Amino acid sequence: MKDIERHYFKAFVNVAQAISSTLDLQEVLDLIVANAVEVLDLKAGLFSLWNKHENRLEIVTHLNLSQDFLEKGPIYADKSVPRALTTRKPIVIPDIEHDDQLQYPEACRKEGIKALLSIPVIFKEETIGVLRLYDGKVRAFSEDEVEFVTALAEQGGVAIENARFMDQLKKDHARELDDLWQWFSDMAHPPRY
Repeated sequence: MKDIERHYFKAFVNVAQAISSTLDLQEVLDLIVANAVEVLDLKAGLFSLWNKHENRLEIVTHLNLSQDFLEKGPIYADKSVPRALTTRKPIVIPDIEHDDQLQYPEACRKEGIKALLSIPVIFKEETIGVLRLYDGKVRAFSEDEVEFVTALAEQGGVAIENARFMDQLKKDHARELDDLWQWFSDMAHPPRY
């Protein structure tokens, strides 16, 4: 196994272990972005969820991005490298100076971003977000790099759905406890006729 493959494998195992050992979604998503940035030696990265009601991406975690960049404006799904969401295919932009897909190209320039890799986060055939990585130099991402980041994004999709499932279980459990409490209350204080 080559050194780079070892790095890919180690990062993937780290994320898989985090998913299986914690219910903290933020921790898992932070780890995904950090591993991708570190292993691929990139400038920065972020993980966004797709708010379909407002048709925009909402950043849930990021690494090495300035507050100015993060507050540049709403990231509309149909204006921000839209093909990643609609075609469910990775988008590689090796040089942002020669591409017109970015919603905020000037913000990227000010941030020192030269190249971008955008991977859709898919779970059970549904696109739920985007893992986006940035480099400070012009870069053509290799097929192996795209596959590695795609695997990390898929792990993110699993973590998100696990968290949603746990939230629903908690809500259902709370509702059942409320119903049980109401029943006990009704039994302790029956109506008088």
